[in-house]
Amino acid sequence: MKKICSTLMLLAFGAISSLAQNSFSISNVYVNGDPAFMLQGHATVTNNSSSAKDVAVTRTVNNLYPGHVGYFCWFQCYPPNISVSPDFITIPAGGNINLFQADVETNAISGVSYNTFCFYDANNPSDSSCVNFVFDATTGISELTNNRNYISKPFPNPSSETASFFVNVMRGTKARLKLFNMLGSEVKDLPIAENTRSSIKVNVSDLHAGLYFYSLYINGKSTLTGKLTVTAN
Repeated sequence: MKKICSTLMLLAFGAISSLAQNSFSISNVYVNGDPAFMLQGHATVTNNSSSAKDVAVTRTVNNLYPGHVGYFCWFQCYPPNISVSPDFITIPAGGNINLFQADVETNAISGVSYNTFCFYDANNPSDSSCVNFVFDATTGISELTNNRNYISKPFPNPSSETASFFVNVMRGTKARLKLFNMLGSEVKDLPIAENTRSSIKVNVSDLHAGLYFYSLYINGKSTLTGKLTVTAN
């Protein structure tokens, strides 16, 4: 299943090795960025055992800075009140999967949030491994300059017809604005000309009502990500 693979400012992958009991290695994930945007971190889960595992995930610590809101995605993206994934993903022996995504919506509030997620065998919950996510939303938007690729939050948000973004794309840069639904499927892909510094409008009237993620892709890689809510016309 296709998933969003993007972060804000820094894409950090936590290598979570093995779902074999007493045989784990875990890398913590640090994500930093501008509080004007949603922060995203990703982790790769590797099954080093000799058999397939049905892997679920639970959020064991949800220490959010006041005003921050946390989400996570496994088989799909779940609302903030969900701490245990209702779904599992089967990882074959020796295989790995990089679908896990943890998000913090900062609501333009500068601060640091912490989350801990544990991945476990749904058939043997004691067979588990945990990873810590640190979301450091202290890089100020005032640091933006004309020499940096940038996309603003959409306006209006929510939107039912068109959403406007202010973008700054440097000369010699190949840029695209992409929108994804909650399942990670791409629903919009718009090219942005190099050396652009202006507002662009995106037609969302053809999208179903719901939550979407937008991301500015620079030279094929996602750099800045945020959230857009689409309402019915």
